[in-house]
Amino acid sequence: MAPRTAPTDQTDQSDQTGQSDQSSQSDQSSQSDQAGQTDRSAPAVPTAQASRDPLTRSPLSVEDVPALTALMNRVDAADDGDEPAEEPSIREWLTMPGLDLALDTLAVRDGEDLVAFGAVDVSSATDREGRVRCQLMGAVDPTRRRQGLGTELFEWAEARAAQLAAERHPGVETAVFRSPGGRDPADGTSADAPLTGGADVRPLLAQRGYRRARSWLTMVRRLPGTEIPETDLAGVQVSAPSETDEEATRFAHLDAFADHWGSAPVTAERWSVWWSSHTSRRELSSIATDADGTVLGYVITSEDKPGVLHIALVGTRPAARGRGIARAVIARSLRAAARAEYVTAELEVDADSLTGATRLYDALGFVREHVHGTYEKPVA
Repeated sequence: MAPRTAPTDQTDQSDQTGQSDQSSQSDQSSQSDQAGQTDRSAPAVPTAQASRDPLTRSPLSVEDVPALTALMNRVDAADDGDEPAEEPSIREWLTMPGLDLALDTLAVRDGEDLVAFGAVDVSSATDREGRVRCQLMGAVDPTRRRQGLGTELFEWAEARAAQLAAERHPGVETAVFRSPGGRDPADGTSADAPLTGGADVRPLLAQRGYRRARSWLTMVRRLPGTEIPETDLAGVQVSAPSETDEEATRFAHLDAFADHWGSAPVTAERWSVWWSSHTSRRELSSIATDADGTVLGYVITSEDKPGVLHIALVGTRPAARGRGIARAVIARSLRAAARAEYVTAELEVDADSLTGATRLYDALGFVREHVHGTYEKPVA
């Protein structure tokens, strides 16, 4: 639900949609648990910057939902991002537990018009490497690029994220800024061609000391496609999750993603928002449970674009891997989507996944469509 873009100053002849952490998609972070008597005032925008132009700076608010949705769609249209925003999704993001709009967002306005924004999201727990993950998000209107707004938003976001990381994780020495870096050029693209797919932010990222940390594959499958035989898993039931399976599925997710790169535990509050999101398609999601009702594996789906089933999360508990559970839950969701007349299924996967996920998706008929990059920089 969070915007998957990074602020940029680069010329607009290109695409700008970035890819957040994909796990997910997702991005698993941030329930406020402040410590001590920390000064929580957000970093101020430099007075000189604010005085050079008629633009104003202030936090985002829920009242900005229509304007922020319109900004995101202008960016998406100009950048050929194919990630249109909807007001309900933007509202869900702005009201996400742990996001303090007054301190963790910055809007740039020209009169009543929203022309740019930045936001930060700091994980409430460290990842498997013991790092605090500081996600930076934002966008600049295509007509306002190359005016220094992207640089200004990065400077504000880095300062605020570093402050928030110190507040939430006193004593933790390692933290990283993380930003989407857009889509890689298609094979055969000339080296002189403009960067597209959000990759026009990369020169600014390089200038600020960011380096590529991970690659993510977008994979798609036509529906119904080749029929996938049902798998008989002894002692395991595969079905759509019910409303009462929410917390059991979250626990399975925490176990499944504990060994995934960059993943930090998602709180119950944030999981609940994802579980009940207006784009969630629980009837097309799947869980595999044992005789005791323990969730061993799961697929969480959504419909972010009409007729396209987005497989947002796939996971299997480590102790249950190697039994065909991931294949079974994905296959059930694909069959259910085909019966519901969806035309395509899509997912994102870590290109360096240690679980062999890409081989599974290849075997299930998914084909690789795009590659996106995530960029990181250590917090000083």
